[in-house]
Amino acid sequence: MEERSAERFDKIDKRLDKVDGRLDSMESRLDKLEYEMKGLRGDVEEMRDGMEARFDAIGQQFNEIDTRFAALEEKIDRNHQEVTKRIDSLSKDIEAQSEESLRAQGAIKLLTTQHDQLASRVTIVESKLQAV
Repeated sequence: MEERSAERFDKIDKRLDKVDGRLDSMESRLDKLEYEMKGLRGDVEEMRDGMEARFDAIGQQFNEIDTRFAALEEKIDRNHQEVTKRIDSLSKDIEAQSEESLRAQGAIKLLTTQHDQLASRVTIVESKLQAV
């Protein structure tokens, strides 16, 4: 009976040794996985840091673009105001010249009328002189 018990215990020990070997193998695999996961975590953190740096750089570029746009809008507004002032000034000059032109046309018409009147008087005087 002791012999049978010993054989059974030997079988159980062998089975336990196999289970122990399998557990050791699994523990080794888990250690490898843990090591690889740490490496992956490091890689992920590195990638995240790189992406954050790139996003920060992109944010700075957008800020610079916004600043440039603001400066351009200011410049456009100033130029628009200047052009508007010049157009207003030119419009006033054109109106003034138009009024002067109308006055000059009136003066020319008056002079033409006076010239015509003088010419007709001269013709009358000449005809009277010829008659004399």
